[in-house]
Amino acid sequence: MTEIIELRPNKSLINSSFEKYQFFNEVPIISENKLRNHVYRLEPNHNQESWLEARLFAFHNHLFNNVYDMSCWFIDETSAVWRLDKDGSLNQVYKLHEDTQSSKITYNPSIGFTSNNIVAISDGAEKLHILIGYTGENRKVFLMSPEKSGIIMNIQYIEKSFKIIVTMCTIVANDNQKKYMQLVLLSYGLCVENEITKVYDIDKQILKVQGTVDYAYVEENGNYLHSICQDNIGFESENTQESETKIEQPSVSSQIKIPKYYWSQDEESLIVWIKIPKQHSDKRPKISVNPLELSVTIDNEILIQGECQHRLEENMTTWRHKEDTLQIDLSKCENGLMWSELIKGDTGGECLPNEALAAEIHARLAHLCTDQQSNSAGGDQPCVGFNAEQLEECDLEGKDNFLQRINLLTRATTHLARLGSNNHVLFTYKRNHGQTVCLRYDHDACIWEMDNGNNDAQWNLRHVRSFPGFGYVEASKTNKKFCVSPIDGSYIAIVEHTRHVFLYERPDDGAKSAKQRIVDLDCQASPIMGVVATNEYLIVLSKDKLYRLQIRT
Repeated sequence: MTEIIELRPNKSLINSSFEKYQFFNEVPIISENKLRNHVYRLEPNHNQESWLEARLFAFHNHLFNNVYDMSCWFIDETSAVWRLDKDGSLNQVYKLHEDTQSSKITYNPSIGFTSNNIVAISDGAEKLHILIGYTGENRKVFLMSPEKSGIIMNIQYIEKSFKIIVTMCTIVANDNQKKYMQLVLLSYGLCVENEITKVYDIDKQILKVQGTVDYAYVEENGNYLHSICQDNIGFESENTQESETKIEQPSVSSQIKIPKYYWSQDEESLIVWIKIPKQHSDKRPKISVNPLELSVTIDNEILIQGECQHRLEENMTTWRHKEDTLQIDLSKCENGLMWSELIKGDTGGECLPNEALAAEIHARLAHLCTDQQSNSAGGDQPCVGFNAEQLEECDLEGKDNFLQRINLLTRATTHLARLGSNNHVLFTYKRNHGQTVCLRYDHDACIWEMDNGNNDAQWNLRHVRSFPGFGYVEASKTNKKFCVSPIDGSYIAIVEHTRHVFLYERPDDGAKSAKQRIVDLDCQASPIMGVVATNEYLIVLSKDKLYRLQIRT
């Protein structure tokens, strides 16, 4: 059963007296490394002209942060993988292949890190390189073939079952040649004796979404996926899934829980859908509705029976039988009272979100949103964070964002939050345990820690800190390419496509102002290709240089 949640910021963390970010001074550049070769960058080809692909290529961060040792990695034009350590030393640690295989590469290479010194590198083509250990003398390399190329969004080591799950994002076309995004979850088992001796395929799960995917994270137990997308995300059809899944363990499909019924609600009524068994398709159902009880039987077989959570209007029930589905329309006694379950204690049904009701609630709260300028007809403000030269006007319209938590065993959405079109993702970063997401909330930026849960009912979402007024700041940066923050949340950096970096320090509790700092890299001819924020440094990657900016002295 899906729990509809609302992300309500902690009022004690909202600074209503804040007025401005005030210019303080420039940030010193303590090191500037000239790269031996240019950073590898792939431009979209003539078959990659959709809005999804333009966005994916334009905002690809070519600098990857390993939170387990705070090193930064990137890949150059010779396919060499470089690592910048905390002490500022830069060393080549691996080489993907001897040539760039430009005809086979579909996406820019990407790197993901997880615990136990495991690194996954997608070469943007058909190979996934899994490195066990970092140093040459201790490192083992396993080459996997995931069938589809993509961008690594998350990698998780499942300690109890000795496996890793690599989450990749890719763009595919349907039968009508309309493109959409897929999240592909690749599970690999590890043969462990005294050390890891083999990596092998376990299975693959594919989810699809019509809009963008801004965030994906698999919990440490490997059973749940978190996602923030521009549309509801769900698994591909069963036929596709079965044909693309390799199974060496007990079938996941045998563990899938198929709901006995679905139900939805608005402020005044409920709708229940029940699938009629084939052997009873020509029989008439018997429906009994009492104020606190609902019973549906057909040919003496019970389909639903039990005590309702709240009271019903027993004389206002209607039903219709179409093909193999029975639809029952029920009226609530108490209008406006939202039910969390249809039958008390019954876990056999699944609640479907009511889109019309959510849209109505969103409309009622529209006065809290602060992006009227971007929604106004003929406004001059382009959509923040997009390259307006690559997008059409229809692409600039706001779409609602959804936060979901999905049980990967049952394929059921356990938690769902509708964020609206304004509360978009500003940045995310991985912690040693769990993930952090920053969302715009009205004119502020609210940082949430998305921790691991233990079951379908438990999911810990905590609002831990805020940057007052940062929603306005971010909306004003029309040339913004990256938005990042360190693990301690002490500042946020906005990095433009070329030259400029803006840093905003988190104000003290109740403070009316905070420090704003500016960096001019003076690299007009060299685009900024990546950035990583740490507690002490901001590391910026251009086409031919690597900068370290001193944040703390």
